[in-house]
Amino acid sequence: MGATLTTVYCDGWDDGVVNPLTRDIAEARHAGGEPYSVVLLAGGRAHAVVDVALGDGYLGLTRFDGYGGRASRHQWRRSRTGDLFLREARRWQGTTTTTVSFELNGRRTDFVERGNSSAKDFTPDSPAPRLAVPAFGQWQALLEFAGDGRPEIVDASSHPLPVRAGVRPWQPPRPLRPYRIEELFADGAERPVRDRTTRISTHAAGPLHLPSGRLVAADPSSLDYGEEPFTVTVAPGGYPVTISVATFADDPGHRRVAAARLQITDSPTATWELALRDGQDRLDLGDGEFFGFGVDAGLGCFVDEDNRERLSEEWERFDFDRFTTLAEGGMVAWSSGWGDGAYPTWIGRNSSGAVTCFVADMLLFGAGT
Repeated sequence: MGATLTTVYCDGWDDGVVNPLTRDIAEARHAGGEPYSVVLLAGGRAHAVVDVALGDGYLGLTRFDGYGGRASRHQWRRSRTGDLFLREARRWQGTTTTTVSFELNGRRTDFVERGNSSAKDFTPDSPAPRLAVPAFGQWQALLEFAGDGRPEIVDASSHPLPVRAGVRPWQPPRPLRPYRIEELFADGAERPVRDRTTRISTHAAGPLHLPSGRLVAADPSSLDYGEEPFTVTVAPGGYPVTISVATFADDPGHRRVAAARLQITDSPTATWELALRDGQDRLDLGDGEFFGFGVDAGLGCFVDEDNRERLSEEWERFDFDRFTTLAEGGMVAWSSGWGDGAYPTWIGRNSSGAVTCFVADMLLFGAGT
C-alpha cells in the first residue's frame, strides 16, 4: 500500500474515536508505557488501529476492509530481550477465520474455522516472528508485516470520524494475578462467594517431605501421567502444609477447600509469582490466562518429584472430608474447591527474593487480572 495514512490519537476505537488525545499526550503515554490508540485513516476512513500499552509489553494492530469490517488482527508481545514477538495473527475472509499463534518455546498453532467446521494443526519448530519495538509514530514495520507495505504516515489536521467520550474500549492482555492470597489463611476472615458469605478457617495438614526439593502440584489421579515439577526448587526437607477451608455462613455444613499452602520460611511474603514448569513462559499467556494443574477427580495434591510415581496410587485411599496426609508425609491431598477444573499455584517471595511458600489456589473467590 503506497498511499499516505493520517493519524488520530485517542483512548481507543469503537466504531468511532473514543476520547481523542493530542499528539503530545499520546507521545507521553508512549514514553510512560500507558495505554493509548492510534487510528490510521486512508481516504477519510479508518484503515487500521494500533493499540499500544508498552508498560504491559503489548501492541495490537487491527486492519479493516473497505466496508468497515475487520480484515486482520495482529497481537505483539514484548520479549525479555526487548523486542516484540508475534503472539497471534488472525485473518477474516468471508466465512473463514484463520488464527496463527506462537509460543516462545517455538511451537506454532494454526486454527482454521469455516462455517461449522474447524481444523487445528501444530508445528513444533516454528519460532515466532519478531520486530523491534517501534518508536512513537513509526508504525510502518507493523503495517508491512500485516501486508500493507510501508505507507507514509502523517498527523491528521482534521478528520470526519465520529467522536465520543467513554471508557477505553480495550485492555492490554494481563494474565491471571493472585487475589488477596494472604486472606485465605486468616482465621475468621469473611469472603463473599456468589452473593453468600463464607468464613475462613485454617487447618494444619502436617509436614510434607520433599527429598529432592522439587514440588509437584497436581490431581493425584494423574501422577502416573508424567506431571512435571515446578522450575523453582527449595532445599530438601520437610515443610508444613496448611489447608484453608471456607465455610458458608448460612449453611455451616457446606465447606470447601479454598487453598493449600506449603510453607518454606516464616519471613513475610513481599511478592507473588505464578509457578511454572519447564517450557512454560508467562509471556505466552493471554488476558486472564494462567498455567495450572488440571483436575478430573475433584482432588489436588502436593508431592515431591522423587515420590510422584511411587505414590501415584495413594489417592485411592482418599476417604475423608476435606484433606489428608498420606504415605507418612509423602503426599498431602485435598478436595479441589468447586471440583474439576484447572488451578494455579503461586510462589511467594520475601523482600530478598527468597521463596517463602507455595500456594495452590482453588479460585474459590476468583482472581485478579
